[in-house]
Amino acid sequence: MKTCCVRVLASVLLACALTACPETTVNKDFGLKPVALEADDWNGLWMPVDDDDKIQFYVTDAAKGSLQMTDPDAKKDKTMCFHMRRASNDNKVKLCFALTRDQDDKEPKTQIHLIRLPDEDVILAWMINDEAVEKAIKAGQLKGTTQRVKEDPHNHLDSDPANYTKLLEPQFWDWSEPSILKRAKP
Repeated sequence: MKTCCVRVLASVLLACALTACPETTVNKDFGLKPVALEADDWNGLWMPVDDDDKIQFYVTDAAKGSLQMTDPDAKKDKTMCFHMRRASNDNKVKLCFALTRDQDDKEPKTQIHLIRLPDEDVILAWMINDEAVEKAIKAGQLKGTTQRVKEDPHNHLDSDPANYTKLLEPQFWDWSEPSILKRAKP
């Protein structure tokens, strides 16, 4: 499951909840600690570099790394909650885990993505490779559980510091195809 636009992230997550597409979930405390966010870095309209659609980010709790994403053009306001958590103790590393939840789901699941914090009004985001996670869990390289549902892996990663470091290895993300957002001009 690949997307080239973060705007469709909410749709993808909703579709995954309703079908048996691959998924990797985590607990709400996955990651070392919350990333302290600067509202000026996040708040406002963003758009994919290859599209004119816009999404809006709004920091809801800077100290806890919490923000919301909405589609300002949608008729019904669908909110996606993000919790940004440190992937590394090295503060120079701008990569963090973005834990997302669809608040409207009957049974919300926490999905995981990798995001580079905003830099010069650009955000990079990567989707996880669910099949690589499945293989690593089966091989004992990652701690968690996995099962097949309609031929697709459904993984859950434990909140264990060993998982955080291991998950930054290249096989778990499609580094060559990030979703790229740029700040929309007012």
